[in-house]
Amino acid sequence: MTTAVTHAPSSDYDPFDPEVLKDVHLHDGTLREVAPVVRIDRYGFYAVTRHAEIQKALRDWRTFSSTDRPFYEPNPFRPNAPLMQDPPDHTQTKSVMLRIFSKDNMAKMQAYFADSASRLVDDLLADGAVSLDGYRDVAARYVLQVFPDVLGLPADGRELLLKFGDAVFNAFGPQNEHHHAKMRSGAPALEWVEANMKRELQSDGGIGWQLYTAADEGIISETEAEQLLKAVLGAGFDTTIFGISGMLRAFADNPDQWRLLRARPDLIESAFEEALRVYPPSRFGGRVALRDTKLGGISIPAGTKLLMMWLGAGRDPRKWTDPDAFRIDRHSAGSHLSFGFGIHTCAGQAVARLEAKSLLSALVDRVERIELTGAPRRAINFQAFGHETIPIRLVPAG
Repeated sequence: MTTAVTHAPSSDYDPFDPEVLKDVHLHDGTLREVAPVVRIDRYGFYAVTRHAEIQKALRDWRTFSSTDRPFYEPNPFRPNAPLMQDPPDHTQTKSVMLRIFSKDNMAKMQAYFADSASRLVDDLLADGAVSLDGYRDVAARYVLQVFPDVLGLPADGRELLLKFGDAVFNAFGPQNEHHHAKMRSGAPALEWVEANMKRELQSDGGIGWQLYTAADEGIISETEAEQLLKAVLGAGFDTTIFGISGMLRAFADNPDQWRLLRARPDLIESAFEEALRVYPPSRFGGRVALRDTKLGGISIPAGTKLLMMWLGAGRDPRKWTDPDAFRIDRHSAGSHLSFGFGIHTCAGQAVARLEAKSLLSALVDRVERIELTGAPRRAINFQAFGHETIPIRLVPAG
């Protein structure tokens, strides 16, 4: 007879240890198999490790609040955002975001993204097969152009956004030397971002312009408009680059799946969703329990801070068969947690999907093979997951 575990087992696991950060899939996956909820002794919070329990918590914002998370102390790189609010504040700000990402606006973006992706891939393949870095030369180059354009940001200085995004997602963690080094390296980027958030610098029709228009209408304040613009930039830049570059890595590792996609381009959307499951650009999110509750049969006292470990949950064998395999016909949309879940699902997810779909469509039309030419190197980051280099070779279709 086995006795049911009702209290979270304790662990000396440190999610921010340098060795852990080198292979978070291995270490977060090992933690997932300990229990659905584990107490992390070093920091005093609970880690929710499995898909079902994380999804349940994200669905219940009245019990698991977003307003007081682990490691969410005030930081210049981390403005207030809808993800850190609960209703009614969250309802108001998210309504503004959903208006900005409306069907009409998305249709305009679609044409621009598709044209930009086609031009990029044609340029890359102008001289035939090409060896390059899938992170820098494809994903980052593409997103550095199109996303700041739709935000309405100036062209000069955009390369600083890579440092800004790196700092944003290393702000979510303990204030150790790694954290401080990233804050220092991101300081010039932060200056550029803050200087370019001002109303007078927004191009007509861009997302920034639309946010300030909402302020003029009295829906939000001008300060909130500036904060939201900064939050959109911080949340939708690095993560999209990591999502797209992770997708390239997955196809380079699985040439059979690239052949399948070229034969069945109707799987383009499914392919990106599966890439987000295997290589989610965000590793975890935070919550706080507002009342005594249970997850997975484990008691969670009121006031407990929690990390929702959705990178490990993306490969939970209780949810997916053969979870480490990249299979583009798996149809992961709506089941992975990379865009959040419940009321805090990412308001800009349609933009990220559209960017990825546009680029992938251009590649499928023009590239016969994506070959790995060296060992990919992962970025060392507290919260984001991604690669800092992916050496690949693009072989054009005949």
